[in-house]
Amino acid sequence: MLRPVIGILFLIIFSSAVSAQRVTGTVFNAQGDLLPYASITVQGTSIGTSANENAKFSFLLAPGKRTLVCQYIGYAAQTKTIDLQDDVEITFILEEQKLTLEDVLVKAGGEDPAYAIIRSAIAKREEHSKEVPGFTVDMYTKDLIKLRSLPNRIMGQKIKTEDKKEMGVDSTGKGIIYLSEAISKVNIQEPDKFKLEVKHSRVSGSNSFGFTFPSFISMYENNVRVFSSQLNPRGFVSPIANNALGFYKYKFMGNFFENGKMVHVIKVIPRRNYEPLFSGTINISDDDWHIHSFDLLLTKSSQLEILDTLRISQLHVPLKNELWRVKNQLTQFSFNLFGVDAQGNFLSVYSDYDLQPKFDKKFFDRVVIAYDTAVSKSPKAFWDSIRPVPLAEEEIKDYKVKDSTFQSERDSAGSRRNLDSLRIKQGYLKPWQLITKTITRKDYSRKNGVTYGAESLLRNLQYNFAEGAVLEFRPFIEKRLRKSHQLITIAPTIRYGFAN
Repeated sequence: MLRPVIGILFLIIFSSAVSAQRVTGTVFNAQGDLLPYASITVQGTSIGTSANENAKFSFLLAPGKRTLVCQYIGYAAQTKTIDLQDDVEITFILEEQKLTLEDVLVKAGGEDPAYAIIRSAIAKREEHSKEVPGFTVDMYTKDLIKLRSLPNRIMGQKIKTEDKKEMGVDSTGKGIIYLSEAISKVNIQEPDKFKLEVKHSRVSGSNSFGFTFPSFISMYENNVRVFSSQLNPRGFVSPIANNALGFYKYKFMGNFFENGKMVHVIKVIPRRNYEPLFSGTINISDDDWHIHSFDLLLTKSSQLEILDTLRISQLHVPLKNELWRVKNQLTQFSFNLFGVDAQGNFLSVYSDYDLQPKFDKKFFDRVVIAYDTAVSKSPKAFWDSIRPVPLAEEEIKDYKVKDSTFQSERDSAGSRRNLDSLRIKQGYLKPWQLITKTITRKDYSRKNGVTYGAESLLRNLQYNFAEGAVLEFRPFIEKRLRKSHQLITIAPTIRYGFAN
């Protein structure tokens, strides 16, 4: 059954390769420095890609004459027209954005002109947030987390060499610990309907589905939530929120023209420390007051929890009827906790917006994220053909090493010899162990694969006036179903109060 599916898949890949050419290239600044994560778009569309951390890009386009636009926040956009008949390589060299004060004067003792621009953006905020009643868009995401250092001990617990090896880091504690890609379709209908359909997913060294972060981080919301409430239960105040003028100071940095449109560059400055506020730059288009792009930062002084820094960059592009949509989104973070120094980035590239979708009445239900049944089964050749952002060398190596190791362990995991050694390694269960320690055991077999155990009795020993001394016994048993990947868990609590 699987062979015909793979055959059809490769036929599709081959057919698409015949009808499309690959555009590759690198993005530099005038000094020859790389500009990582620059945006490359086909002019007048949302089709395009992002450069990777080494400023290299690669994507497929149908043959014909195309005008490509390369953009990077703080630099002037550059366009190049190509007549695409064969694969082509392009180099973009961007100049720093030269800002002007045209039509904007700062009077001595007067208000900075940034405030008038921000007021206009605030007045249009709600309208822009709801100007598209519904849409669909294809989304490619690449999530990367890597360690810069890992101590030998964390809270007194020794980190063994084999544990470091299993995590994918070297002896110094450096290396990628999580790498995943996904191709999805985002479906949104105002006011609050959302569904993410994950079509393909790949996790380095695993056949799991990975995890999916929010599709969009919107500054059109008064209160911006990033990832989850764990980073800040209150969320963060948008620079164009209704009450933003009470939280931020603004400085007009100048303006620039792009495709005949004037764009204002505004510096965002928190009025006070230790409030949930951004700092950085937001660019607002003139007259219609849309967000053109932004580069904003959160730190510990922004009431950011868990992480030390979180930087969010977005580039928006105008579609038909001057409706602006997000083209690229990049979030970069770092944290250093208990000596664990890590950094990561989550890149999202959006393309092929449909601003007038027709949803079935039953399309939006309780399912928020839906995974295709073959989501993690796409072969390497598929990813190499469809991936819009080329992998960096360390990412290629990570996939190669971890995937081969995973496959090797998977092939040997079911052997009788391996199962017997795993049983011996976990040791025999002794009744007195239930009193002092939490027990977890696995019934290693090729068919069952059941995990069972119980929490320590001493850990659950309590006292209250009604029951006196209370003893709780909390055993559990769980089994993962092979076909559906569902996990069934039974975890009763047996409670006895000695006074009653």
